[in-house]
Amino acid sequence: MYASHMQCIALIAIGITSLNTTRQHLDISLDPATGQVEGSTTIQVGQGGDLQYELNAAARVHSVSVNGEPRAVSSSGLVADIPQGSSVQVMWSGTHREDVEAGEKVGQIHNFSVNAHVGAEGVFLSDGSNWYPQPVDQQGVPLLREMSIAIEPIDGWTLVASGDPQCDGDMTSACWSYSTPRPVDGIAVVGNQHIITGRRVKTDFGTVEVTVHLRPEHSDKSDDYLDAASDYLKLYTPLIGPYPYRRFSIVENFFSSGFAFPGFTVLGPRVVGMAPRSLKPGYLDHELLHAWWGNGVYVDPNDGNWCEALTSYCTNYGRRVLENGEEAARTYRRGLLNKVSLDPSLDDGPVGNFGSANPSVVGPDRFVGYDKGAFVFMMLEDILDRGTGPQDHADSAIWPVLQALARDHSGERISWTEIQAAAEASDPSQSAGWLDPFFDRWVRLHYVPMTTASLHASPPQELNVIRDTAGGWIEVDPECRFYRLLPRDQTSPTISGTIGGGVTITVDSSMPAASEVTAWMADVEAGDNVLLIGPESIAAHAEHIARAADTIVLDNESFTIDGTRWAGKDQSILHTMHDPDHAGRYITVFHSNGETGWDRLRYIWYYGKDTTVIWDGDETVLRRAHEPDARIRTDG
Repeated sequence: MYASHMQCIALIAIGITSLNTTRQHLDISLDPATGQVEGSTTIQVGQGGDLQYELNAAARVHSVSVNGEPRAVSSSGLVADIPQGSSVQVMWSGTHREDVEAGEKVGQIHNFSVNAHVGAEGVFLSDGSNWYPQPVDQQGVPLLREMSIAIEPIDGWTLVASGDPQCDGDMTSACWSYSTPRPVDGIAVVGNQHIITGRRVKTDFGTVEVTVHLRPEHSDKSDDYLDAASDYLKLYTPLIGPYPYRRFSIVENFFSSGFAFPGFTVLGPRVVGMAPRSLKPGYLDHELLHAWWGNGVYVDPNDGNWCEALTSYCTNYGRRVLENGEEAARTYRRGLLNKVSLDPSLDDGPVGNFGSANPSVVGPDRFVGYDKGAFVFMMLEDILDRGTGPQDHADSAIWPVLQALARDHSGERISWTEIQAAAEASDPSQSAGWLDPFFDRWVRLHYVPMTTASLHASPPQELNVIRDTAGGWIEVDPECRFYRLLPRDQTSPTISGTIGGGVTITVDSSMPAASEVTAWMADVEAGDNVLLIGPESIAAHAEHIARAADTIVLDNESFTIDGTRWAGKDQSILHTMHDPDHAGRYITVFHSNGETGWDRLRYIWYYGKDTTVIWDGDETVLRRAHEPDARIRTDG
């Protein structure tokens, strides 16, 4: 999720004189019983001019004054002719109730529909929801300024706001005052009736406080999150630099979440309850890294959202490499190539257009912004390492570049241009603009090459091609370091390929699974691929399946895959094969040896990078991707 949970809000540019704000302070009270927020805000103006602010439709302004002198309340949010160095005060109130359940989707860990909600179930006031008067520029982009907030205490509740807590003493006590250490583009407030635990973590740059705010029924998960956050801080601060805030707080939300804000993150109750399984790369570490990328160094909205690509590179990919080495790195890279090759429509525009606020730009979807964007940084890493990566990924030349970005641009908005400049500065021996060909091709243009015998890279990139000495075949990019589409016969068969290409689903009539585990199937498009669920459905296609490469065999409440027999009564399997009779089609099967394993059926869509997944009860005991022969025949 993008760091600020900001929604795209269309604003009409009006003829106002440019103005900057240096600081904004909020004094607020919240009433969970009624959903009401009441507050006053003081905005300190730097240079004079006209102040434009936006306010949520569920709120209204009661009064406006400049240096204590009353002004008329404008329906457009305009306060005109403000002298230099003035103080603007706005009194407002709002009632924020949203239909939380409407945004909850089966199998999804993010509910993007909630922006501002105050209720007995919890408080969630996003920094992008304009729940308070939000100063904006002529394009409707929030002005960067330092911010602070004082919240009237609520008995039995603990709330967290953007920035650093302004409270002394025990970090596990409720704090009602926060201030940002640098300019931000907004302030968020979240919380509930939580139990707080905490820990002080020593890093190379000083001590960071970590607190975990959980509902009582999840309090036994506190140590999982404290341990994980401690490990991530120790892993990443030597690579990127000081953690940008005094404290990192992990707050359990009351709806599906995974949103990062300055100094804290909110996680949904289902994810919290799954710890430690929900602490793999790309979850809590991803939200923590947004403290640097998106909540420390900000995104220039006129040039797209680079921070999700960089955060995904550092965590979803980078943590795997840092902890498990090059084999894990290659597996992840090939998984991304496989994903887009199974569904090329995922790559639907230039990386540099993702999240752009330019109304004339049609931005691509999430895969481009997160996954392909991360792959761009993987390829940049190879260039900076001169094609020969160090044995320890922590020694890659890309990390000093990221350190410089975090150090030199904290509290600023930057674009892909500044990222390119920082990368180029890492090698002063090169001529100016030496990375232009790379950034033009992979960021500015929509480039999606197919793997062919004639595929080539343009300097400064390199493409590794292995050639048969007898001239019979070549293998392109065996380490999967170059972004490209794989021919269909080179893809690893996965359920994402089966579902993405349209599928016919056959489910055993006697299957003991409840309807909620199959609810996601209602949204699957029909087509020629096959999904078989249960031994009867699989047996009906036994002859067809037997001729598939990497086949599966069912026998007496067991299954055999890749030469290994699995006979545990709680074991279940998801397995996909290339259809032996139809090139480009897939067959996926799901089987459980006993009733326990049927519950895994609700999660099978999640394993889109795996050919085979085996569970024992609710524990995943095997994940593998079958790789077909990648050699391309050149002898005719």
